[in-house]
Amino acid sequence: MDNRNCVLIVDDEEHGRDALEMLLATENYQLTFASHGEEALQQAQSIIPDLILLDVMMPGMDGFEVCSLLRTNAKLAEVPILMLTALDDRESRLRGIEAGADDFITKPYDRVELRTRVRTIMRLNRYRRLVSERSRFEWVIENSEDGYLLLGDDDVIQYANHQARLLLSLPDKEKIPFLRQASSHYQCEPALAWQSWMSEKTNTSESRYLVRPETQHLPPLWLLVEVLNLPLYKQGSTLIHLQNVSERMNLQRQMWTFQTMVSHKLRGPLNGLVSLQMLDQKNMDLSSERAHALLKIARESAKRLQDQILEILRYIDVGQLVRASGQTTFEQLAEIITKIGWDLVLENITFTVADALQQQVIYFSTESLELILRELLTNSKKFHPQQSPTVHIYAEPHQTQQMTLSVMDDGGHLSTEELQKVWMPYYQSEKSFTGEVKGMGLGLPMVAMLVWNRGGSCHLCNREEQKGVCVTLTLPLLNRAA
Repeated sequence: MDNRNCVLIVDDEEHGRDALEMLLATENYQLTFASHGEEALQQAQSIIPDLILLDVMMPGMDGFEVCSLLRTNAKLAEVPILMLTALDDRESRLRGIEAGADDFITKPYDRVELRTRVRTIMRLNRYRRLVSERSRFEWVIENSEDGYLLLGDDDVIQYANHQARLLLSLPDKEKIPFLRQASSHYQCEPALAWQSWMSEKTNTSESRYLVRPETQHLPPLWLLVEVLNLPLYKQGSTLIHLQNVSERMNLQRQMWTFQTMVSHKLRGPLNGLVSLQMLDQKNMDLSSERAHALLKIARESAKRLQDQILEILRYIDVGQLVRASGQTTFEQLAEIITKIGWDLVLENITFTVADALQQQVIYFSTESLELILRELLTNSKKFHPQQSPTVHIYAEPHQTQQMTLSVMDDGGHLSTEELQKVWMPYYQSEKSFTGEVKGMGLGLPMVAMLVWNRGGSCHLCNREEQKGVCVTLTLPLLNRAA
């Protein structure tokens, strides 16, 4: 593709076209030619030139008429036209202006003057296009459903489009630091990724989120914050893109929730149906007590399988698999831990609740807590060398209306890189939501999403005194007065 500026030369005389070609040959323009008015209109329509050098005195359709017709074409209306004329009277110039000409050169023309006029028009035309493109760009940005901000070196917001001002509740004219404003309305997650914000070590490809936790009346809001590496008008500025990915994150969480629930709900009754294979053995006496016991197990498993499938179908019909909002007592939490321990065959698991929490209620649904603990305990078993970890779970007061739930095991340690990435939810439009995350898998990012949706926080570290890890979740307690 030829990116040079294109000049259309229109002259009925061949020596006139040749003279202009020689004159402009050193300017690195793309030159095209037309010998009469009709050809000029066809050529202009076909190539959309950057400049038209148009001779006035031509047989048939003269330059004035060609100029008028060019101006009636929407595609050619803004193409600069420089008219070449031997007429030097005031009336001819006025007629040319009325026809739409931008400038005039009187024959015989000065070679230096003509080159200079062409260069000036090209420069002005390029500037006009830049202004026009910038205006269109600014219109698109101002009317975009995404937020865009321009930040200075000191993180101060220099520009914010309409959507960014709405998302961040920005005042009209006051210039304030982006992170300060964002953190006053959202949780900045993952916290580790935000620690390097606007520093020399900022990783522009790292996923950062602004999360507004779920309330009684509003669903959670997730904003993906991206640093765009684009050439800007002002040096030292950083362009930030805010994209609402709440629906996609919710879809990702629902897919993981569905897969986890289906897996644990169906595995138990399916294992029970294995007893049917034992009844089919040749030496099995179907009237024996053992046969009746196996048949009872199979019957109960089939009934349980039917109930679990119906429950899964109800989840699908409702359309919302798990809501984080809800309440859970510590008695219910103990039952959840016991149930998961039986399912995963964890023999060494203890649960301790601080006395100050005995009468409190966790402001978190039982379904969500079961998913979270099932993921954490499954990991404890999976990453233990013998798949038989000793797990201690502690519930303790934290701050006003908050508690911490700590899950400690005696498995292996994680590398520094895994500790940094383990909670990172990922929004990847070009990849499958069900892809694997290096390290602990997709489950822990989903745990983080559930916790962050309720305004909580997540922390994972290696145990110092022995092998194993400690996962600490900060969860809200129910405000009884509210």
